[in-house]
Amino acid sequence: MECIWQYSCIIKTTIMNQYEIPAMIEDKIPGICPEIKKISAFGDAVQIMNVLAGYSKKMLSLHNLPKVIQCMRLVGTIYGKGNRFVKSAIENVFVFSFSSWQAKCNDREWKVIQTKIPVTLYSVYVQQMSTSGL
Repeated sequence: MECIWQYSCIIKTTIMNQYEIPAMIEDKIPGICPEIKKISAFGDAVQIMNVLAGYSKKMLSLHNLPKVIQCMRLVGTIYGKGNRFVKSAIENVFVFSFSSWQAKCNDREWKVIQTKIPVTLYSVYVQQMSTSGL
């Protein structure tokens, strides 16, 4: 007699909340931690995204594309794992700031940045641009 075992694969998806974001940032971009720690309400996703957007703009004005790309990838990862509140903060603050980034760099740099924006974030950006009529 032959026994056939069936294995079912259970994929556990972990949803990230706003309280987990600072630890992830500390692991990937330690230099930004002092700014994150200044935020008055721990886990304020909107303020965290303001800090990350400001950091990215500063790195763009210094023409430090690797740091900008690192930050975008991190935010893309957080977006992919984030709960609805986290995603909303990313869409309304970080992705919304992309439009102001273009003024901080030259055309070549902007083209590089556009190709490095994570697909999920770029989709949100394109949707924002089409909605705003720009």
